[in-house]
Amino acid sequence: MQKKYKKIIFLILIIFLIFCIFAFFHVKKISIDSFVTIKNTTENKNQIPIGKEIPTTLEINNTKYKKKINSKITVYEFMKKIENDGKINFKEKNYIGMGRFIEEINGIRMTKEKYWIYYVNNKKANIGISNYKINPGDKISWKYESQY
Repeated sequence: MQKKYKKIIFLILIIFLIFCIFAFFHVKKISIDSFVTIKNTTENKNQIPIGKEIPTTLEINNTKYKKKINSKITVYEFMKKIENDGKINFKEKNYIGMGRFIEEINGIRMTKEKYWIYYVNNKKANIGISNYKINPGDKISWKYESQY
């Protein structure tokens, strides 16, 4: 008779353990899904409606060029759009693992003393232009400066 109770208790513990594991993962999934939904809802408030084009600015030595974009693109892609309009020209070099870096803009080439350094919304960028994604409405500024 005692063996029968031990088997029943063991079976109840196994069922309880399975229930706890299922409940743990189910609650964890709900929490993660809720967080993602809240995060996405918050991000969507700041996103540009699909198809809406927003003027975005490229400034080179205090000369401003505007182009409308409707989604995130790299600085390189944005500059190519303005170059294709015939407003600017530039030369870049691709460094494996770091992306593209500007060597010349509108005929002004970097030297040992001065470099083309870009800022996005007045903050100095620290990655290549092919890796930095901008949002519609951002301001990209190029300055010909001494090394950092």
